[in-house]
Amino acid sequence: MRCSYGSFRKLFQRSDFVLINHFDSSVDYFAILGVHYGACPKAVKQAYRKMARRFHPDVSKIHNAQARFQQVAEAYEVLDRYREDYCRAYEQHSRRQSNLWGASVRPDRAHDFTRDSAQSSQGSREQKDFVYRQKQNAYADGQNGKSQRASEQGDKHEYRFHFDSYGQRPVDGKHREVVYPMTLRYAIRLLRLGSFYIPGLKLQMKFTRQAFEGKTFRLRGKGYKGLFGGKPGDYLVRFNIKIDEKRFRLDGDDIYAQFEVSTLFLQPGKALYLDSPSGRVEWMVPADADFSDYIRFRGMGLPADEVNPPGDLYAKVIPV
Repeated sequence: MRCSYGSFRKLFQRSDFVLINHFDSSVDYFAILGVHYGACPKAVKQAYRKMARRFHPDVSKIHNAQARFQQVAEAYEVLDRYREDYCRAYEQHSRRQSNLWGASVRPDRAHDFTRDSAQSSQGSREQKDFVYRQKQNAYADGQNGKSQRASEQGDKHEYRFHFDSYGQRPVDGKHREVVYPMTLRYAIRLLRLGSFYIPGLKLQMKFTRQAFEGKTFRLRGKGYKGLFGGKPGDYLVRFNIKIDEKRFRLDGDDIYAQFEVSTLFLQPGKALYLDSPSGRVEWMVPADADFSDYIRFRGMGLPADEVNPPGDLYAKVIPV
């Protein structure tokens, strides 16, 4: 059957056509950081540092601190790495909103589509193909500031639809790949809890030792929706655990740490408190202390999970 451009346009105003790439061109990332649109890189960096300290999950007591922290991190990364492309796309989106779509388009998404039509003769049947390309946001895991955002590696996706006299063919939804950055201290806290909450999906997923090994966790059917009865894609989660390599390193279940301590605090018989990623430990300085060796603290490595016992902390005190 023939498909007019008007009906084609209405099709792509549907809310299930939502795909983005390195950034969401409908979001004002300058506003997220609390600066005016087009602020200089120095002002953007200063605002990011201030808000990152305020919402860091390890120190903030705000109930949605992690979600806000991910928002701030996303905004800074976009403005730092993709500023020129983002500003151009954001301004194009604003013009497209007012000039082309009007009030009928969703205000939180920008669509970039092209049409590629091809006709072939097959008996008396006429068929047309349409290609719809969309760009997927790198971090969006929800919207309106109520989501937890993450670094997401996305590509331009392409859907090809066949409109013919027999109806539309099912198209399976794309997988969604999300990378959540976090500190080693916060990852250990999640391991003790045994779960990680994803606000965009409103569900808890298991958090195990495999997260430290770079495993990709698969949540089946939680990705992008399929079209015309197609199956939904999967939600693929990976955790990027940041480790201060100058001070800490992981060796299986164990944590190796180095602490620089003033000699004023290393008097024999004095109690020394060391802050490790798994918590604070106390060490009484012995009279014959050998600071070239590691001190072992049992059970202060990675916490136990359903399969593995707890690891140990090996701390080396370096007099300075």
